[in-house]
Amino acid sequence: MRAAFGTIVVAYFIAAPLLHAEEIVMSCTVEESGPSHARRMWELKFDQKNQLVYIAKTTSTAAITDSKISFRVDLGNGVPLSFAIDRMTGLIRVTGSAGSLYSGQCKVNDPSHPG
Repeated sequence: MRAAFGTIVVAYFIAAPLLHAEEIVMSCTVEESGPSHARRMWELKFDQKNQLVYIAKTTSTAAITDSKISFRVDLGNGVPLSFAIDRMTGLIRVTGSAGSLYSGQCKVNDPSHPG
């Protein structure tokens, strides 16, 4: 009985973090490629299981792999933007019909250390 209970407890501690690992929250700071070099910050939430991204109150489908996250979304100005994030380095590139618009860095927000 103890061995079975111990096995269940160990399985719970291994599986529990994976249940919540489907959602990833990132903060991305980017700089405009144009002459003004305006800076922007986006908070992105990814649902890896369902291949969705949430950004600026907008939901879009995404291609999420272990190495890259990519998606295309219109943030309300009528111009679709393509986002590509390298998961290993955190580098982000945002492009539009005119080419590269923003580049910068993303970091995963650790839910155990808010703020």
